[in-house]
Amino acid sequence: MKRINYTMRVMLWALCGAVGITFLGSQKTLAQISSTSVVVNDSSSISGATVSASNTSFCTGGSTTLSISNGHLGSGTPAAQWVWYADAAPTTGSTSIGNGASLTVSPANTGTQPITKTYYVRAEGGYCNYTTNALPVTVTINPIPTATAPANMTVCNSQAVPATSVSSTPTGVTPGVTFNISGGAGIGLADVTNVSQVPGFTAGNTGTAPVTATISITPVYEGCTGTAVTYTITVNPTPAFAGTLSDITKCEGNSVPEISFSSTSTGGVTYDWTNTNTAVGIAASGTGNIAAFTAANDNTPSCTNEVATIAVTPTFTNNAVACAGTPQSFTVTVRPKPNGSIAALAPELCEGSAVQLSFNATCGTGNFSLEIEKSGVSGTQTYSNVANGGTVTIPSSMITPNATNTYNLMKITDANGCSNPVTP
Repeated sequence: MKRINYTMRVMLWALCGAVGITFLGSQKTLAQISSTSVVVNDSSSISGATVSASNTSFCTGGSTTLSISNGHLGSGTPAAQWVWYADAAPTTGSTSIGNGASLTVSPANTGTQPITKTYYVRAEGGYCNYTTNALPVTVTINPIPTATAPANMTVCNSQAVPATSVSSTPTGVTPGVTFNISGGAGIGLADVTNVSQVPGFTAGNTGTAPVTATISITPVYEGCTGTAVTYTITVNPTPAFAGTLSDITKCEGNSVPEISFSSTSTGGVTYDWTNTNTAVGIAASGTGNIAAFTAANDNTPSCTNEVATIAVTPTFTNNAVACAGTPQSFTVTVRPKPNGSIAALAPELCEGSAVQLSFNATCGTGNFSLEIEKSGVSGTQTYSNVANGGTVTIPSSMITPNATNTYNLMKITDANGCSNPVTP
């Protein structure tokens, strides 16, 4: 406080020279008649003053302390004071929010975007009742960020899952909202913090059934943490066959039962197959088990095997997402039916001579089993282990003397078990 005291004196000067009076040749001194004091109070001043906030940016629900320093409050009684206002520079009739050299405030932000709020302080009152201009200080109140969870998803084991964007508020701010991601370690998505999206990852599920992870996304903006949201990622397994598919070898005309497939995966597995050679009696492609069929071989002139390669791919489907496994292949081989002819070594003989027939194979694998009948006589005679070009002897019971005997080759069975006529 500055105070200046003034003493006023009324001086009576007898200036003799001024009036032409001389006192015996002697000069008189000045005389003080009376005195009084006056206190002069100064006014408040904001010259050189600064206004600050302890936190210039904070979350809604937080607080900051406003302070003024290096200003001057005028002297006298009543005392001058610092008075604070919000939102607009104060004018006559403005309502203050507090007073003092510092003031703690907790402004709210109920929206989704950052907002600013300006506070003002000025000196008011004092003996001289002087009001200074107002000084401003502006703070930013950040909202609690929000995140919108992505849609639930289903992927395949070993699938490269791309990064997933996350909608959030506030929008259009730099730096933007970041996210803390957790909950996906079991499927290959590591926990991460301070990321702008859900990172890409390679999905993992080495089991036999789908695995579902609940992913938690916590939004963070300027130190403000929002409420976590969740979504699920389901990872389908890679289907595998329950064992190895076996090759099949059949004879032309054999009945082949249904060829069925099975998987180690739990439910939801289908099978797609393709066939390289439809001549064996199987369609070019299909889904599911291969239906029973009759083995076919059209290579009669060349007497060669028909061979088809069947490739089967298992597919696991869940939540409308199909995941293919590793294909397996097997072969279907259909051998041709044997064929041949018989001929009499001697077309004419004397009674008591042995009747011998030669066998000439035109198809099949030797040695052969032959069934021969005599025309007009029921029943056949079976001959085993007959080589191609070999001979068989007709028993006497099948020979009629003084007659033409006709012998018929009724059935041929080769070393592979293939027969003509065929045995289903």
